[in-house]
Amino acid sequence: MKITIDVPDPVAPELLAALTDLMARIGPGANVTTDDEWTVDRAVKLLRDTNLRTVLLVEAAIEGNGFANGPAFRAKYGDNALRGPSQSITKAIKRGAEHGHWALTISHPLTATTPDKAGWSKTGGYYLDRPLIAVFREAIRRIRATGELGPPGSDALDLPGDDQ
Repeated sequence: MKITIDVPDPVAPELLAALTDLMARIGPGANVTTDDEWTVDRAVKLLRDTNLRTVLLVEAAIEGNGFANGPAFRAKYGDNALRGPSQSITKAIKRGAEHGHWALTISHPLTATTPDKAGWSKTGGYYLDRPLIAVFREAIRRIRATGELGPPGSDALDLPGDDQ
């Protein structure tokens, strides 16, 4: 027997815990599957929980049709511009999962490339999975529409919270 329970996103952590507990009492073969796909609402939550530098990196990946060029990003925002954005996303994913916004198993939207030829420790860039380009483009559009980030192309990297 398959039972589907549809609850509003985000699901409350206590509800998810109760369902998991119920399935465990039912026995082997019973499980709870959570939705771990990126939606625009989830992307908005993620980006709001990171910093401007991270948003600019995601925006660069969108503008690059799924690829944020590391050397070009550093040339525009400084040599240290790629230090931290990936970690900021990882931490925001963890916090979002703790708050029940998504499953902890949700994928990291950016994937680093191998180091570029300019330095052994510098990434050549980041890939944003093709299906996520439209999702994150709309998320950034929504955030910018609120005035939280300023106009497109804003390059101020010194907002409060930029150290997340």
